[in-house]
Amino acid sequence: MAEQKAKEEAEAQARLLAEQKAKEEAEEQARQLAEQKAKEQAEEKARLLAEEKAMEEAEAAALLLAQQQAEEEAEVQRLAEEQALEERINNPNDELGKDMLALSQKVENAKARQDEFLKKFDEMVEVKDKDLKDLKEENDLSEQGISVEPKPFKSVNRENMILDATIKELESIIESRNKDIEDLMNLYDEKYDEEIGTVYLDEVYVYYKNTLERLTAEQVQATQTKIELQLELEDIQIATEFEKNRRIKRAAFDNEEDRYTNDRETLQNIKLNTPLANQPYTVDDFDFGEDQSGNITILKNVNRVDNGYYLIIAVHNDTDKRNEFLTKVVASGRADVDFFYDENTSKYYIYYEKFDSLITANEAMESKGNRPYNTRMSLVKIED
Repeated sequence: MAEQKAKEEAEAQARLLAEQKAKEEAEEQARQLAEQKAKEQAEEKARLLAEEKAMEEAEAAALLLAQQQAEEEAEVQRLAEEQALEERINNPNDELGKDMLALSQKVENAKARQDEFLKKFDEMVEVKDKDLKDLKEENDLSEQGISVEPKPFKSVNRENMILDATIKELESIIESRNKDIEDLMNLYDEKYDEEIGTVYLDEVYVYYKNTLERLTAEQVQATQTKIELQLELEDIQIATEFEKNRRIKRAAFDNEEDRYTNDRETLQNIKLNTPLANQPYTVDDFDFGEDQSGNITILKNVNRVDNGYYLIIAVHNDTDKRNEFLTKVVASGRADVDFFYDENTSKYYIYYEKFDSLITANEAMESKGNRPYNTRMSLVKIED
């Protein structure tokens, strides 16, 4: 019995092992079949996609080729039409068309010369503007006490003559071209107005219509540019004149400074180095210079001199005669003698007393005494 039971258990175990092995083999076979199927499906999908892509690329290439061919054909046609139009424009078969061709060519050729003179005008204005800026800088630095290296000499008169000639030539070119364009427009109207109902789409008609519009616009622009340059030039000329006057005033101021300094030094030297005269001077020894009227002389805006009433004893426009008179007055014992210079009259006024009121000035005139240098004393009022 024990043997029988052991045998049955062994057989059962063997049967279980066989079933397990069969199950595993079946599962493995099923897995392999599934993988094979998936692989085949993937390959089929890839093949279909490749075929679809190839088809799309072929269609795109065909479309591109067709477009290129169409563009080439269109370009060939355009060039042919353009050539045909040029032939019709450049070889008209009627006298009016020939006149229009000749006049349009003349107008086109004049454009280059017009542009050339506009450019010349612009360049000359730039030169004037640079000269103005240089002059202004020179004046600014001069007022700051900074010396400036002088610019190379150039003939402004010659430069202005060339500028005027350029402007006149430019105006002549613009006027002439305007006239030619007007004549071309008249020919255009004469040729096409009567046929407008049938030729408004004619290519030659459209060509001249567009050409006239372009030419007219060019002349409007050229005229506007010329006007703008002329206005800019006028502004530059006004500013340049201002800077020139500014430089002249500065030079005059410098000259006045030098003159004033020299005058003060001269007067000081006379007072320090002139001894009293051994013999008193007489009236005949004095040169009083310009005769003064009995009325009050009024001088305005005299530099470095206070307003008031001055007892003038002599008036000279010559420095040597002025110095001689001053020397004799100092030698006569009048060491407080002084003088001032009036730029408006270019004269030296010699005095030794100044008053703030007319009353005190007149009182001093009446009490001037018999000193010989007071013989021709007069009254001068200085005011702003």
